[in-house]
Amino acid sequence: MTKIGIIIGSNRAVSQSARIGDYVQKRLEESDRDTVCDIFSLRDLDIPLWTEDKWKPDSEMSKDWSKISTRIAECDGFVVVAPEWAGMVPPHLKNFLLMCDKGELAHKSAMLIAISSGMGGAYPIAELRMSGYKNNFLMWLPDHMILRNVGSLFTEEVPTELDISLTERLRYSLAFLTDMADAIKPVRARNQNLKKYKFGM
Repeated sequence: MTKIGIIIGSNRAVSQSARIGDYVQKRLEESDRDTVCDIFSLRDLDIPLWTEDKWKPDSEMSKDWSKISTRIAECDGFVVVAPEWAGMVPPHLKNFLLMCDKGELAHKSAMLIAISSGMGGAYPIAELRMSGYKNNFLMWLPDHMILRNVGSLFTEEVPTELDISLTERLRYSLAFLTDMADAIKPVRARNQNLKKYKFGM
C-alpha cells in the first residue's frame, strides 16, 4: 500500500485548493494502485507561523507539531496544492515546509499543482522548485500541473472537454507519483543519512 499526503496550501475558510485536493484524492483512490491518502489542510491544521517554541520539548507547539509530524512521516509521497496569492506561495505553505526539519519529507517524491483564479499559476511552481525543498529534501517530480481559471474546472455534472483532458493529465502524473514513491523507498533506506547531512547546500 502507498500512502500519499495531500498538502492543501490555502488556509482560507472556502478555497478552490481544498476542492482540488478532494478531486485529487478521489482520482488517487479510484486508481488501480493500492493507494490511501492523508489530507493536510492548512485551513484545518493549527500551525502557527514560525516560532522557536517548536524546538522546546515541553511547549504546546512542540506537542501539537509532533502529532502532525508523525502523520507526515508515515506518507510515502505527496501532492502539494499551491494557490497563487499575488504571484506568490501563501506564507502558511512555506511555513509548513519549513517546519518539516526532522526528515518527514526527506527524499520522498512530490507533485506540484498550482492553482490560479485567473491566467497565472506559474510563479508558485517556480518558487517552490527553487526553495521549497532545500532543508526538507522533498523531491519534486519534473511533471507538474497549473490549473488556471480554476473556479470553472471540474464543476459541471457532464465534464467539459477541458475537464476530461486535465483529468487524464492528472491521472498520468499521479501514476508517476505513486510508482516513484514506491521505487524510492529502498534507495532512501540504503542511503539516507540525515544526522550527518541535515542541511542542503
